Amino acid sequence: MAIGTTLRTIKEAIWLGWKVETNWADPLVFAIYYLIRPIAGLLIVGFIFLIGSTVSGTVNPELFMYLFIGNSFFIYVVQVMMMMSMLIHEDRSHYEVLKHIYLTPGSLHVYIVGRALNGVMNASIALLLTLGLGVIVFQYGLGVPIQIDWFNINLGLLSLTLVLGIICFMAIGFILCAINIMTSKVQFTLNEYVTGILYLFGGVVFLPEILPQWGQYVSNALPVTYFLRLVRFSFLPQGNFDPQLNLLYLLATATATVFVGLILFKTAMFKARRDGLIDKKEEY
Repeated sequence: MAIGTTLRTIKEAIWLGWKVETNWADPLVFAIYYLIRPIAGLLIVGFIFLIGSTVSGTVNPELFMYLFIGNSFFIYVVQVMMMMSMLIHEDRSHYEVLKHIYLTPGSLHVYIVGRALNGVMNASIALLLTLGLGVIVFQYGLGVPIQIDWFNINLGLLSLTLVLGIICFMAIGFILCAINIMTSKVQFTLNEYVTGILYLFGGVVFLPEILPQWGQYVSNALPVTYFLRLVRFSFLPQGNFDPQLNLLYLLATATATVFVGLILFKTAMFKARRDGLIDKKEEY
């Protein structure tokens, strides 16, 4: 019964998240709005690389592939963080349903996981379209070689990396939910702060080794760094790369993130119950 309730809660949370996001516009308008950000991000970064390479007089396909894969798969971070950073605000202050969800038999934790999985689903769709459009624009349109053998991708390693990465990103989302349940009016910028830090130190578009020493320490502590390294290795195997060691680092950092996320969320919910913050209204 408990398993059935959990699965039903996750399914309904995914469906609710999809309806909340799509019911405000015509499907075509929504698709354009929702997909333009990741695609535009890839095109902006790609053209900046090409312009800089033209000025320097050389185009390095390996560096372009580093940027192309990193920026594409960072979509998972952006989508999950965006979904979970706004969740508490929307359900507590906008729709005023958080107090009702909290009292239902399904756990609030499970409901949040379901809403986050809706973000994962959207990110997967955006990723496929971004990769496809990137190949069309850069390889066939601009002549930049995309050095990926699409039939020899290490799907086993890629799948395991995606699972661990998604769990970790959802754990970070629980930290954002914990912050938002205790505060107000920070949800609009909190997502940008967190994704910006991960984008800068996570090795998305440039090697962490070019950062100052303290920046490299930060990068080595972030699970997104190992997530992107393993994703890149899945597409482009490198002889001097140790996937087992990086998987171990990803597992360790993901486990630590899950532990911290759940502890912070549990602590925040305890204080929210005590101080009456679950049904708090925010007036603007």
